[in-house]
Amino acid sequence: MFNRTIPARTLTVCTLAALLSTTAACGGSDDKSSGTPSSAHPASVTEAVTTTYKRFFDGSTTADQKIALLENGQAFADTIKAQADSSMAKSTTATVSNVASSATDHADVTFTILLNGKPALAGQSGTAVRTDGTWKVTAATFCALLTLEGNPPPVCAAMTPAPAPTP
Repeated sequence: MFNRTIPARTLTVCTLAALLSTTAACGGSDDKSSGTPSSAHPASVTEAVTTTYKRFFDGSTTADQKIALLENGQAFADTIKAQADSSMAKSTTATVSNVASSATDHADVTFTILLNGKPALAGQSGTAVRTDGTWKVTAATFCALLTLEGNPPPVCAAMTPAPAPTP
């Protein structure tokens, strides 16, 4: 009579909603391992971008640290701080499987968001930008995730779209 299975897309969107209340409250760990980063550019770029992504999406990273790891982070301060205390946010981490440099100060990133150590959003496309010598998660990547959640802050309307996350 009733189909009690949850469609994959619904489950993914629900998981994303939980994660994104964690995204801002997620940062990275100091663990530099990340799967198999691209060998297309120097390890220092791969390591720096990987560390930035892992710290940004790690639930133990403080809101202020996340703001510093995000391009134009101050524009997202209210969103990040609002999500910082979520228990869901605190159980989020990320891995990076590929970093491909497309310019001196720009890199394309393939990453997976984990919830309690289990993949929740696998193979996501994002970007990183080097600003004043520091690699940051792009605002467009963060906005793409917030948009997938369905509740992006107004600042996202002014951002150049990043590749859409894969549900």
